[in-house]
Amino acid sequence: MSPLKLRHIFIFLVIALLLGAWAGRIQLSEFAITSSMQAYGLKNITTEINRFGLSQSHISRFEFSLETDTGNFQLEAYDLKMNYDLDQLAQGRMENLAINKLVLHQVNSGESSKKTQVIDEALEPLKIIAALRHALREYIIFNTFSVEHMMLEGEPFGIMQGKAFYLKGTNDAGNTYAEFTLLEHAASGQDNNSRQLVINKLTEDSLLAELRHAALKEPVAAGLELNIRDTVIDGSYHVDALPLKSWLQPFTNIDDIDQTSKVHGTFSSSFESDSVIVSTITAISAKLAFREYGATHAAVKFKLEHLASNPFRQIKILHGSHVKADSLEYERFSLKNTRINMVGELSTSADTWQYKGGINTEQLAPGYKLQTLELKDITAQISANSENLHVDGNFSTANPPGKFTFALAHDFVKARGRFSINPLKPLDLNAENSRLSLLLTPWTYPFDMLAGRVELTTSAAWSQNRDFRLTSRVKLDDAGGNFRELVFSGLSFDHAFEILPDIHSVETSNIKLEQLDSGVTARNISTGLTLETASTGFLPQLLIQNLHGEIFDGAFSGDDFVFDLNRSKNSFKIIATNIDLAQIVETQQLEDIVVTGRIDGSLPVEINEQGISIQHGAFINAVRAGTIRYNPAAGSDQLKQNPLTGIALDALKDFHYSHLSADVNFTPEGMLTINLQLKGTSPELDTRRPVHLNINTEQNLLSLLKSLRYAEGVSESIDQKVRRQYKKNQKQEPGR
Repeated sequence: MSPLKLRHIFIFLVIALLLGAWAGRIQLSEFAITSSMQAYGLKNITTEINRFGLSQSHISRFEFSLETDTGNFQLEAYDLKMNYDLDQLAQGRMENLAINKLVLHQVNSGESSKKTQVIDEALEPLKIIAALRHALREYIIFNTFSVEHMMLEGEPFGIMQGKAFYLKGTNDAGNTYAEFTLLEHAASGQDNNSRQLVINKLTEDSLLAELRHAALKEPVAAGLELNIRDTVIDGSYHVDALPLKSWLQPFTNIDDIDQTSKVHGTFSSSFESDSVIVSTITAISAKLAFREYGATHAAVKFKLEHLASNPFRQIKILHGSHVKADSLEYERFSLKNTRINMVGELSTSADTWQYKGGINTEQLAPGYKLQTLELKDITAQISANSENLHVDGNFSTANPPGKFTFALAHDFVKARGRFSINPLKPLDLNAENSRLSLLLTPWTYPFDMLAGRVELTTSAAWSQNRDFRLTSRVKLDDAGGNFRELVFSGLSFDHAFEILPDIHSVETSNIKLEQLDSGVTARNISTGLTLETASTGFLPQLLIQNLHGEIFDGAFSGDDFVFDLNRSKNSFKIIATNIDLAQIVETQQLEDIVVTGRIDGSLPVEINEQGISIQHGAFINAVRAGTIRYNPAAGSDQLKQNPLTGIALDALKDFHYSHLSADVNFTPEGMLTINLQLKGTSPELDTRRPVHLNINTEQNLLSLLKSLRYAEGVSESIDQKVRRQYKKNQKQEPGR
């Protein structure tokens, strides 16, 4: 319904009343009203007049219906009182309108094509501003007006339908003040008129409005300031979640929004021509929380360009549009110090839509729980429509330096998609001041890598009828680092495994390790590794196969075994062959003893919650015999006071053993106990007499290994040792 049509309806209504008064017959007045209003397309007109005069009229009932482009409109008004004078009527105005009850009905129309055409024509930019100003002049024709009980009925009114309002207002010198008050029936039986829409100022050029809840300490739930000029519409707004949630309670539930959330911003639309509108919208919030989502110090700016004839069917997001926040959060995930710039174009039609655009940011810090990943130079191209979504982009890691590409695709119709991250350039741990632990802050793991290259690949797939699947691949090339106090170098590893729905290897991979230093050095270690889904527990079990390595100029190997990460206890056996006793004794840093010979043995290892333990490990000499020469520099005279001890010391001065065996035990506290049995001869006693010796020793192995690690230099850190060892290997193999 146009403003002009509404204005004329009221004017002809009063004129008809005056004609009836002059004629002296109410029936004639009612006929005149019906005829006048039918001329403007109104139907189903009902008028019941109680009284009328030259300055005042009273209508007990007034109804009409109107077919509009958007549907069928019906008005019912009861107990209307109008005050006026002839001079005001001549100017198209009246003194007062008071309505006891007003009901508005609206039913949607199915004529969408006609409706669309009318909307498109009405939304030409300069016509918008002209229509707004015209409406303000033509609708407000009363100096004062009130509606005691106003109701809105029909689906087009949305959440407002079925609610009752009280309306009052004044119009003075072109400025309109109005209050819409929600009529609420309280438990006491009294109306609690606390919820209001207050229009503080309404002119041809401006609007100032607030949502107020008088029962609250901070009553203003939302505010709007609008300015209208010849070619520009602009203004500002603010929203406070706490009073807004209370204000909207009779209409809708917004408990998902945190009550501490507050938002304010600005908007503007510039009609620079009849064909193009440029709009800017901003929103700022110190704290914003919605369900599991949250933001602190967030700001949004959209700069839009759209066609005036079709403003909602083709929208360009221009340079300068961005989203930024100190923190964006979802459950345990977060983005820190975020600024995402965007450009794009959105096109819509009656049954479909399409978007193409791009985003970029100089830095991004995604986090999970308390850990943060520093990324930089992120760019992405987005293509989407009502059926599909495609995203392609790339990013870099700050330290250690690396480059990656990522891709996302989702089919909205079939509800399936995929996601992948692939290395364009591996993480370079050989760069200056680079290490794996700098990738995440804080680094909470007991290992680190300071040399080599790391490639990380991740892919995911999902569908409506299939579980979400997440797969990753880790490739290490000539890596060096440490696991707690263990220093390693020359680690090569290429392993693909599925993480979700359960953790297991895609295929068996081989691990190669050139050197492992715990104070004692092991070399050329290799093994096969397979992750398998455990029968109980979320964590996988590790299948270790073909474990081999070199130590003390001999070799060690392990039986194939399963290490279940869900179990509190796991056991396996290490087999040692051809171990050089001279090198073992050398690690003891003893100057008084020289040993020759080689031994074989087995060590049953158990790993439990307390640590590592060995029970009844056994060693025995290999086929070849050996010698022991022990000449203590000090304290030997005192030892010889015991006759048995003196004989043993004499025998060990030059002992030629044919048999050597040892029973070995190790506790999680680090205590190593060895029961040594020797059989042989000693020229110091008698080469023809056999000598049998049983020797028991006890030593804290962890303390020994610690002392050995510091033997090369107390001041040397693990980092220095790793890098020194890596450089040493590089010199030995210049072709690598």
